Amino acid sequence: MHVVRRTLIGIAVLLGSLAAAPAASASYADASGPRRALYTTIAVAANVLPGLSALYAPTCLPGYVVCKISFSGVSLMAAAGQWLLSGAQDVEQTRGILHRGFAGDWYLTGRHVAGDLAPQPLPEPPPPTRTEESGEGAWEPPPL
Repeated sequence: MHVVRRTLIGIAVLLGSLAAAPAASASYADASGPRRALYTTIAVAANVLPGLSALYAPTCLPGYVVCKISFSGVSLMAAAGQWLLSGAQDVEQTRGILHRGFAGDWYLTGRHVAGDLAPQPLPEPPPPTRTEESGEGAWEPPPL
């Protein structure tokens, strides 16, 4: 009975510290050592615990690392399908799809938890490149 009570108290203290940590106004660089350790501990927990990562990256409910792995797997399948359907002619689009799944942050750090950095599980793809010789490449909207 005492073990269960201690466990519940420990969980309540941990959840209270998790809720209070993002409310701090100091940045990660200006934080004290214990505060940095708390930020890092929360980041490690948010990387693996379902639901906690949604506080910092709303698109990642099952834990940040699992979310990022699934985003990269889906982008790999989508890029392969797109490459096959285009007859291997639209490599820029394939690179954009792969960039969106594999680039960005693969795990949360204390800086993300402190609010210094915004996590990017799905970053925006880079702009398409334009070849100077042929003038082909990037789509440009018609003039207004």
